[in-house]
Amino acid sequence: MNKKLGMAEFFAMEAGEYLERLDALVSGSGVPDPPEFQRLTRALRGAALMANQHAIAQAAGALEQLARTVREGQRPWGEATRQLATRAVDDLKIFVRRIQNWTDDDTAKARDLAAQLEAITGRPSRPVRKSVAGPDSGTRAFVAREGASLASALDRAGKALAQNPLAHDPLQAVLNVMQPLRGLASLQDLPPMSDLLEGIEWAVAEAGRGPHPKPEAPDVFDAAARALSHAAREIASDGKADIESDPVRQFAELLGRLLQLDRPVAPIESLYYDDAGPHIVEQGTPPEEGPVLGEVDLVSHGDHLKQVAEALDEAATPTQRTFRVYALAETLRALEESRGGSLVRAAGEFARAVKDAIGRGTALSDPAAFSQRLREASNALSAAAGGAEEALAGKLREVAAALSGAPAAEAAEAVAEVVPPPATPAVAPAAGETEGPGLSGSLMRYWRYVEALGLEGASLDELIAGPPADPGAAAPAEPAAPVAVAQVEAEVIPITALCYSGPAALERAISLRDQVTSAIASGVDATDLIEEVFDLVQLGLATDR
Repeated sequence: MNKKLGMAEFFAMEAGEYLERLDALVSGSGVPDPPEFQRLTRALRGAALMANQHAIAQAAGALEQLARTVREGQRPWGEATRQLATRAVDDLKIFVRRIQNWTDDDTAKARDLAAQLEAITGRPSRPVRKSVAGPDSGTRAFVAREGASLASALDRAGKALAQNPLAHDPLQAVLNVMQPLRGLASLQDLPPMSDLLEGIEWAVAEAGRGPHPKPEAPDVFDAAARALSHAAREIASDGKADIESDPVRQFAELLGRLLQLDRPVAPIESLYYDDAGPHIVEQGTPPEEGPVLGEVDLVSHGDHLKQVAEALDEAATPTQRTFRVYALAETLRALEESRGGSLVRAAGEFARAVKDAIGRGTALSDPAAFSQRLREASNALSAAAGGAEEALAGKLREVAAALSGAPAAEAAEAVAEVVPPPATPAVAPAAGETEGPGLSGSLMRYWRYVEALGLEGASLDELIAGPPADPGAAAPAEPAAPVAVAQVEAEVIPITALCYSGPAALERAISLRDQVTSAIASGVDATDLIEEVFDLVQLGLATDR
């Protein structure tokens, strides 16, 4: 009997391919292609999350953050970065080979690797730990020196932005000066330094985003300089800093304005004249701009929501909770501005509800309830790879309604009737199809592995039949009397009845426009999609004649 390809074996083979490509990419003498570096690390993390290998996913996520800093120019690619990335890839290979005999010690090693990468890239995913002992004199002197240097860079950036709002060189200088503090091993034990550095990075990213100037940016960088300088002096003199000091709280307040998280969503009724109307004369068309989110992206955003919820639970003060909530800004923007199916649209509604809760103050007035809502949304997004899109979209809308204070019944009315998706036949993909990082790409790789190794593929009949019978269980009793079964003559249905025709064929052709555009923009061969469009047009025209 052929051996079946299980989840662990499939993940090991899929992750092994990603790691071999990463090894070739980062071990070369030249600079690796930054977009490809980030794409492969993201695909590796997504595969680990889908396979329930969370420790490996955390380490892969930290490596993805390293790739992101290289791509965005925050960290130059030099010999030190190359050795760091190569060592991380080698460790991940060892982790993948050990998944069949995984132990708690392996989990600890994977988390240590993630912590090392996070400390270097400056994006720790775990909450701040409470320090038992204060920092030594060397650490105090280092924080004082580097804090003063960074505060000076922030002050220069604020003045430069006041004169030229589109100046980007001062922003890059801030990131460069920040690196020594980011690499401090005990940074997590020196609140609020970690939160301040996180906030400064968000401010730099927001100030440099898009072609339009941010009028709030000069004041934000000026406040960041004062907050960091104040905290560094307190750590140097007393060994600890006051998280609730006026400079830190003022920086948190101004940062919320820059990130546009300090005000609630304006209700559409407030934009009307105070009369009988009519106020809306025709239904609008949603914009078609923005990236398309796939299953891996949704799972990734769900994982980030869970991390923010955990960090929010561990926050010790109101200002610290404010900074932890601001960590949602990038994910909320991605969910709100992206395109996709019903689950992506529901995720956009959830993102707007979160921003509204932050702006109204309810997120911070009841942080326990807010973090619970984040976990509920995280569970829905993390299950995106498993299907049931309409059901998951309904859960997200319920969470959005709870955040806005609407009754659950109103959320239920907004959810369309859930129709189970049609069963997907277990057939190998057609030749020439691209193996992407999403669920469809994983399916293609699965069948390639099955064919190459001569394994037995998954059986739909076995899934429908349910689990095998327990050999020790008693045999079922025979029925007292035979049950009559009507013999139904199967009606032969012509194949043309299953094809698109007439206006339906033309509508289907038009619906493929976004897929063709996205494939061409990303460099993917769109020949098959274009051929499908022509076939559908031909079916539509043939029926009209």
